Amino acid sequence: MTNIPIQVYGINLLVKMMAEAPADIRVNCPKGSPIRYGEVMARGDGFDEGANAFREMPELKTVVAFEESAEEVEGHYFYIALEEYRVIRLDSVILSFPHE
Repeated sequence: MTNIPIQVYGINLLVKMMAEAPADIRVNCPKGSPIRYGEVMARGDGFDEGANAFREMPELKTVVAFEESAEEVEGHYFYIALEEYRVIRLDSVILSFPHE
């Protein structure tokens, strides 16, 4: 695994995108929107400025699922060594679960 010297702030997560859904859990959207999966590589401190409170954040190395519309990419994205990474807001996460 590549050591990523990137710091994330607030209620944002840095996720390494997964090419395929995990074998053990599949999330389906009733509206048919694509569900994407990523492994949490870094996370902010959980401080939500809008609510002036700390929020629970998914642990490192957990897998998160989030909905992505067909028209827009969710979050900011970049590539390191041909791997896609996204910075997404905690509010985008539908669920998180341990990686195998």
